[in-house]
This record gives sequence, structure tokens and C-alpha cells, in this order.
Amino acid sequence: MQTRSRSVAALASLLLLGACDSPNAPDRSSFYEFRLSPSDPVFHWPATALPVRFYADQVGALPEYVALGVRMWERQFLYGEFRGELVSDSADADVILSLQGSAPPDGPLTDDPPVTSCTGVTSVPPTTELGSGQLVYTERFQVQLQWFSRGSPSDIANCLARVTAHEIGHTLGVFNHSPTPDDLMARSPTAREPTARDRATVQILYHVRSDILPFSHGLLPP
Repeated sequence: MQTRSRSVAALASLLLLGACDSPNAPDRSSFYEFRLSPSDPVFHWPATALPVRFYADQVGALPEYVALGVRMWERQFLYGEFRGELVSDSADADVILSLQGSAPPDGPLTDDPPVTSCTGVTSVPPTTELGSGQLVYTERFQVQLQWFSRGSPSDIANCLARVTAHEIGHTLGVFNHSPTPDDLMARSPTAREPTARDRATVQILYHVRSDILPFSHGLLPP
């Protein structure tokens, strides 16, 4: 497992060197560990599973927030390593996002200071081992969101949009939280979109070999 840790660091060094050859390549000098532990297996969506299919409960503006979050994360990649789309049937989804309780009050998204008016949690599926030894998820990713009667309707809308984008980041394979509070993937996010550190981290993740296959797109044997 220490070998994998060294390989992530080595890849980051190679990407830094490669960035010198491309004027459009982002700075990858600052990134954080995307696994909960350096010994954990790595997951990211393979090209064969793209576009990743997201289903959002038809409650309030949740579908809008999911679409916004997916687009944000797509923009963090140079070569289309991640693409997502919304689907209308949860049975077709790779990731299901649900909003607990009633619909939140209508409120526009604003640039107001963040208020903690909601919370979210992503359930990472269990894995099983195929005959070849390959790990594969046995279920879809599940994201649960909940809003609180705290702040204005716009505070609640801003929080739900922000936390939805954060939880989508977890479903991409960034299972750890950033230690930097300004990042979208911080434990209590205040950023409205991925930062340069979030971008560097997810780009490095998607250039490391994934140890786990997703449940979807026929990757499980019949």
C-alpha cells in the first residue's frame, strides 16, 4: 500500500513537469489526499462508464443544483475524463441524490456569505471481489441532502447548491475532505465551486489507476 502512496506522489511530480509544456495546463502543485487513508483502494469512473448518470429527486430546485454541480466538475478536466448527465428514472442512474423532507422555500442563488442551512452525506457502496480479484461496487452511490429553517430562502438555496456540488465531488472518487477550509471539498464547505486545489486533486485522481469498477454500465457479470 505504501507503493500506491509513492505512485500518487510520483504522478503528481510528472504532471507538474508536464505542465511546463502546456500553457493551458493548470497548476497541480497544491493537492490533497483523495483517499480516506493512503492504504485505501482508489476509485474513479472509467471511460467506459461515461457519461455518469445522475438522478435527482424532483423536489424543489434539486435537479437544477445537481446539473450545476455536474457541470462544475466537468470543467475541472482538460480532456473530458469525467462527463455526467441527468436521467429521469432512478433505475437508470449511477448516482441517486435525494432531498429529505418537504421542498425548501424558493430562493435565488446569490453571492451572499455562506450560511449553514443544510447538510449532506454520500453513501459509498460496498464492494465485492470478482473471480479475477477485481473489486466492483455492488450498488449505486446514494446522496442524502437535508435543509434546515435557518437563514433566508436564498441562504438555503445557496447551501443546497454548494453542498450538492460537494457531495458530487465525493461520488467522483474524492472520498477525503480537504484540510483547507476554503476548498469546496472541505468538511464544511463555504466555496461555491471547486478551487484550484480541488481541481488539482481530482485531475491527479483521474490519472491514477482505479482499483474498483462501478456497479453500472454492464460492468458486473450477468
